Amino acid sequence: MNHIQPSRPLWQYKLKMILSHLVALSNNFVIGVNNDLPWKLKKDLQHFSAYTQNKTIVMGRKTFESIGRPLPNRKNIVISSTLSSQDGIEIVKNLDLAVEAASKWNYENDQDNEVVLIGGGFVFEESKEIVNKLILTRVDCEIKGDVFYPKMDLKDWNKISTKSHEKDDENEFDFTVETYLKISLI
Repeated sequence: MNHIQPSRPLWQYKLKMILSHLVALSNNFVIGVNNDLPWKLKKDLQHFSAYTQNKTIVMGRKTFESIGRPLPNRKNIVISSTLSSQDGIEIVKNLDLAVEAASKWNYENDQDNEVVLIGGGFVFEESKEIVNKLILTRVDCEIKGDVFYPKMDLKDWNKISTKSHEKDDENEFDFTVETYLKISLI
């Protein structure tokens, strides 16, 4: 009897999972400069914190190092082959293992079935074909950077919300938070 290998990881078949990107990007797709955010946007950081509370977040090693600590009130999963075990984070070797660990944790802790990918560029690039929700903070600027968000073809996506914020003393640029769902999910 021939066994056909599934074309996608088994976790995708087990649960109707929301796999989202939560990211701020410039008009030219920059998301980072020298392992840091390239702007000061207090309202967007507040949005990030509120959105990720009590959820599982997945990030690459460099993103974790730029944050500098596990984020409280979240399950922190870091993709790395070089980090050592630390309190407050679960370290896995690749994206598939990260999502599998996240879905298991969500199930065991009766949490939402959403896994939020928060960066960096490699994590976003590797997951762009399997992600089904986008929460994009579009920062109205052109900026030089060294980490970029992949260009996503949004023809198979529905924009479900938009909220604009104007530049002020605590927010360096105008920005808009846009939420999209993949049409196959609706």
